[in-house]
Amino acid sequence: MRLFHRFTQGELHFGRIEAFSDGIFAVAVTLLVLDLKVPALDDHADVGALARGLVEQLSRFLSWLISFIIVCKFWLNHHYLLGFARHADYGFVWLNAIFLMGQSFIPFPTAMVGEYPGNSLAVSLFGCVFAINTLLFLLLQAYVVKRLIKPELAALQDPDALVKALVGPLSYLAGAVAAWFYTPAAFIIYALTPLFYITPRQGRAKPASGAVVE
Repeated sequence: MRLFHRFTQGELHFGRIEAFSDGIFAVAVTLLVLDLKVPALDDHADVGALARGLVEQLSRFLSWLISFIIVCKFWLNHHYLLGFARHADYGFVWLNAIFLMGQSFIPFPTAMVGEYPGNSLAVSLFGCVFAINTLLFLLLQAYVVKRLIKPELAALQDPDALVKALVGPLSYLAGAVAAWFYTPAAFIIYALTPLFYITPRQGRAKPASGAVVE
């Protein structure tokens, strides 16, 4: 109990926390694009060979696009969530660090599914990573709402917000299951899920549910 109490101490400002978080997000989206390779050509003037090489990389472009949109969505909702907290404590810092650890891992399954788009295990793990990242964000959000939320925003919270937000990880897990039956269906689910939550949900007059991300 004493150890847990230590995590609730501290009144840290968000300047360095947000700067560190933004740096991780920036590195993550930069690493995503490194998996895109320029096709190697024996004849540099061979248009057909270049076209075939680009077509062969369509799966890499698709996995990059999906991951880029999802990471940007996480960044937007993370920025939005920080506006709800009056300050940060040590518990927030470590939960935020664990969430960012998940973000930094996203380039790995992205590269794997780009290399093996027809492999059910690779496509399934792709969705599992996004489901875990979403759950980590929801844990961070729940901590802010319970312990750190600004008093003037406390009464505006939707008590069912976190339950509703579980649609996100459940959708990614549905894609992970679909990958074992038909991988294109999994890609469709992964691509559509973030579009429903491309911006944080807004309340009636003010934000009512924190940053809800799927």
